[in-house]
Amino acid sequence: MAVGVHVLIVDLNNFARYPTVGVGYLAAVLRQAGMRVSIFSPLMSGVSGVVREPRAKPWGLIDQRLRYWSALSTNPLVKRVRAKLASRHGPALAQQTEQVVADFERQLRRDPPQAVLVSTYLMYKPLCERIASLCRAMNIPVLIGGPYFAQKEVADDWTVMPHVSGVVGGEVEYQLPEIIARMRDGQPLAGIPGVWTRNGIGAKGTLAPPLVDLDGLPFPDYSDFPWDRYPNRIVPLITGRGCGWGACTFCSDVTSTAGRSFRSRSAANVLAEIAEQSNRYATRLFAFTDLKLNSNLDVWHALLERFATSAPGAQWIGAVHIGARQPNGMSADELKAARAAGMVRFTTGLESGSQRVLDRMAKGTDLGVTTRVLRDAKAAGISVRTTMIVGYPGEEPDDVEASAKYLEDHADCIERVSLNRFLIMSGTRFEHSLARHAEQFPGVTQVTINHRMAQIDHHYTPTESRAWRRALARLLAAVHRINRRELGADARQFEGVM
Repeated sequence: MAVGVHVLIVDLNNFARYPTVGVGYLAAVLRQAGMRVSIFSPLMSGVSGVVREPRAKPWGLIDQRLRYWSALSTNPLVKRVRAKLASRHGPALAQQTEQVVADFERQLRRDPPQAVLVSTYLMYKPLCERIASLCRAMNIPVLIGGPYFAQKEVADDWTVMPHVSGVVGGEVEYQLPEIIARMRDGQPLAGIPGVWTRNGIGAKGTLAPPLVDLDGLPFPDYSDFPWDRYPNRIVPLITGRGCGWGACTFCSDVTSTAGRSFRSRSAANVLAEIAEQSNRYATRLFAFTDLKLNSNLDVWHALLERFATSAPGAQWIGAVHIGARQPNGMSADELKAARAAGMVRFTTGLESGSQRVLDRMAKGTDLGVTTRVLRDAKAAGISVRTTMIVGYPGEEPDDVEASAKYLEDHADCIERVSLNRFLIMSGTRFEHSLARHAEQFPGVTQVTINHRMAQIDHHYTPTESRAWRRALARLLAAVHRINRRELGADARQFEGVM
């Protein structure tokens, strides 16, 4: 079909610590089909990626208080100043567009491809427009893909980009060779499930069903990534797509291109990849990128029992869900087994120290169970990173105080906290509830649809009260005290990794 075609993959998912799993799959699938593949990553141009929760600076608390104060302000002047500062201090990739464009153009002219695939987040649309313009000048077709293009409203905003063959909003790995062949021959991509095209009015297409045969895919190929630019040689792996819980009202991951419904690889397939990637890239460091690594307990237990034999001496991290009910794979004995198998850190969604708020979020967690797991993880020697959300509709000052107190009481068990302001992401259960029953959320005002960023901008009026802001100050202080500490020795090689 397209054997011998040269495809250039542009990776704008600019992680600072390891390659991008999705791009690795694209490279592997195309090479398996006999195509020539090259990869362009901003990291090759010296553009640093996103570092998650680095050790907090002594003055970090002042900075965080100013950021939250400006974010919660309704003053138009404060909003304008904040927006201007945000444009100057956003991700390095968004700040260094000219350098990246110049390097991309040099690569394009040095070794012209017959098709360009761009993997991106929504914030990099201006950069994508520049890339598409350069490709148009050389008559090279462009296809753009990313996690949020499963939503038609977002695709409407992107398919207007000149000289873009389509926007991918589905898992199209098995259709990729056909897509490339059509692009090479100048044929339209309309009719391929998961690919949005322009029909003059808006995006046209159908969603591809979630990919089920994950074992049939080749293992991701990371050979083209700039390994010399990463602080450590960390190989990312994913055992399944979607989330075994999948009910949290705020979560947009389960509405993303690959997050719709939970599907898992077999334990044998995962273990085989661990062994192969460890040998291929001469590393003993792995980061599982699953939304919830313990979604499939058969795979989870296989990791506890056989990871160490697949990659002797290796260390690994991943995200887990601490379910309110057993079994969830998080017993004291299982955590000891995980540590013995090389797990040195896990991330879990704490989100709130108020059980009332957690229940409103449909988190499916119980703070008593979470406390037990945190203490058992510490006893087992596993570092813990948690995520938290502040400003969830229905949250009152007492709930924020409860979150602060929970961190204060469990500071010895937690090594990093990622605290995020609540955002209404489009397509989530919360967004649908707000659209149908706005009267149930009286504190949510100034609602504005922002398809450009796949979110619903809003203001939450309780954040204006002095009591709420006092509680927030206490919460920020608790987060800062935890993040000021140096990571334990075992988890230090994963500093800055999500």
